Amino acid sequence: MVDNNLKLKTREISTEENIKENESEVEDEIKSSERSINDILSTLKDKQEEFSQMISEYTIFNKRTLVDVIESTDSITIIADLPRLKSEDIEIAISEDSVDICAEMHEENNENASYILRERSYGKIRRSIKLPSKIVANDAEGTYKDSVLTIILPKEKKNILRLKID
Repeated sequence: MVDNNLKLKTREISTEENIKENESEVEDEIKSSERSINDILSTLKDKQEEFSQMISEYTIFNKRTLVDVIESTDSITIIADLPRLKSEDIEIAISEDSVDICAEMHEENNENASYILRERSYGKIRRSIKLPSKIVANDAEGTYKDSVLTIILPKEKKNILRLKID
């Protein structure tokens, strides 16, 4: 009988040891799983920040300046909204069939600012406008007032030769 009790106690001890080992293994697996989940979440957060930055850079780089192009019989007028810019920040290149507007929006230097929401974009913008007819680039005129750029482009006059037939 003593032997049976010893065997039972030995089995109980080994069962308790197995339970403790199993608990320890389960705890290790849980900790490992938690680390993996935290790594995944951390990676997702980093990727989300990278993606947000990439989208922000994309929208800054490809920012569409709002433009109206108006054609009359003798000229083409371009009106562009360029808020928060100074005239010296704007470059305009004109050819006989297109106009390129380039500008750079400088970031305000708020080192101590703690932004809650930040939606305004900074950086370079570029807008290329294909013209519906040829213009005389040297005679172009432009003004920039109240964040609105206006460019007046005189159309090229067609030299039409009228031939008299006898």
